[in-house]
Amino acid sequence: MGGLAIEDPTEAAKHQYSSSRFINTPLVELILSDGSEGGTIANVESCAAKNKKECEEAAQERAELELKSIVSEADDRLKRALELNSEQGSSSWLSARPLKHLDHELNQREFVDAIRLRYGFHFSDLPSKCGCGADNNADHALICKVGGFDIWRHDHLRDTMAELFRYAGLKPVNTEQLLLPCEGHTFPVSANTRDDARMDIVCRGLWRDMEASYLDVRVFHPNAPSYQKTSIAQLHRTHQNQKKMAYLRRVLNVEQGSFTPLVFATSGGFAPEVKRVLECVGHKICSKHQEGLSETMSFIRQKLRFSLLRSTLVALRGTKRRCIPFMPSEVDFRLT
Repeated sequence: MGGLAIEDPTEAAKHQYSSSRFINTPLVELILSDGSEGGTIANVESCAAKNKKECEEAAQERAELELKSIVSEADDRLKRALELNSEQGSSSWLSARPLKHLDHELNQREFVDAIRLRYGFHFSDLPSKCGCGADNNADHALICKVGGFDIWRHDHLRDTMAELFRYAGLKPVNTEQLLLPCEGHTFPVSANTRDDARMDIVCRGLWRDMEASYLDVRVFHPNAPSYQKTSIAQLHRTHQNQKKMAYLRRVLNVEQGSFTPLVFATSGGFAPEVKRVLECVGHKICSKHQEGLSETMSFIRQKLRFSLLRSTLVALRGTKRRCIPFMPSEVDFRLT
């Protein structure tokens, strides 16, 4: 629901106590009757499971009412943050174990920065001016082109997706592959017909055996000033359609393959097309490595979320200045 799933123990204790008593009522009655009323352990377990389900439904209703209360009193920025945090995948980093070998750990400042970004809190320790000369804040830092952090964020996510494809057994998996020339074909004005056009990921066997699948990654910042009045769902659709207008017909007609746009938000959410890809990859990983589907999907979402989160945090505090070469284009190291 966009929160941190940390309950106030002073409020939660009374509900947990009443739920515990209600769930265990059949067992208490069986013990007190000493089995004289014909009750059995199987009946007790059945009644307890039914009572537990009722308690869970009641807890869900309380949480939804509390969320409505918070949203009704929140400003537009917090409402936007809660909507973003409710997207599938955006909160997966909070439930991940801090395992170093999976790169799922954050230091103290990274964790605090991630929470601030999650709820749109103000950063008081960022430079007042960006290297590009504009006024600086968290939203500007994540869309500024100076420093190349937007390209690095894109490439890091692309490489993570390619790594997941390889782990799922897809082969070959290539990145930044040149597309075939499109001479003799007519495409809409919006299509990318350049001879040096590249596709972020090209693999075979994603949808059908031996079929070439072409996938292109885009990462956008949903809190950019130009997106403030657009819904999250509409932003995902817009970026998906832009990718399709640029590459779909060229891939279908020239490459004779399938095309899928991979659209992610810096907040961790992703477009419907990405969900289809992740589900397909998840089933392939389950089949290849004999893992459970729920655990596999959780791992995939966490892997992608940490990739986005780390590159976003680096962009937030990374040095942004226009680089001036400090070395000549050619160096004779023998002279040193």
